[in-house]
Amino acid sequence: MWENKQRDVFYEQLCEQNITSIYKYCTRLTKGHSQLTDIVEECAQKTFLEAGKQLIKLQSHPNVKGWLYVTAKNLVLNSYRRMYLKRKYEIVFDEKLKLISDNDELATCLEEVYDIKELSQQVLSTLNMKEYALYHDYFRNCLSIAELSEKYCISNSAVTTRIYRIKSKLKEKIKECFEVI
Repeated sequence: MWENKQRDVFYEQLCEQNITSIYKYCTRLTKGHSQLTDIVEECAQKTFLEAGKQLIKLQSHPNVKGWLYVTAKNLVLNSYRRMYLKRKYEIVFDEKLKLISDNDELATCLEEVYDIKELSQQVLSTLNMKEYALYHDYFRNCLSIAELSEKYCISNSAVTTRIYRIKSKLKEKIKECFEVI
């Protein structure tokens, strides 16, 4: 019982003393881009969640602060990797009905084979007005989850869930369209 109390006190002090510096460090790693605020907050929180999981080891660790910085750095780099992979394989139809993709070969191939204007109209027509507005703000205006949460007066997790549902709905419609074509 005494050891649990000591661990709780250690963890509380660890968080209080380092949260600001870890948050600033994550901000520096993202080069202060305001659209990456979600990543900064997420990585700073995950750093301390991981510290909570490793608390017994950290109590005897020779450089706890260094461990926090390395963990935060790894979490930010992993977030960048996930963003890169997401952008690499994601195809977004914009309001001008052109295919946008980081992989130009895929976009070129699809544009040669399919009428992108017709395909994008079919796919985007499945969205209702609220879904289309959220789709447009997230993919075209590149608003962050926090900005969308504020704009639509809903929680961050609700925004994330709605974006996930919209993407799933669009993927299903795209599959249907390719089966028909």
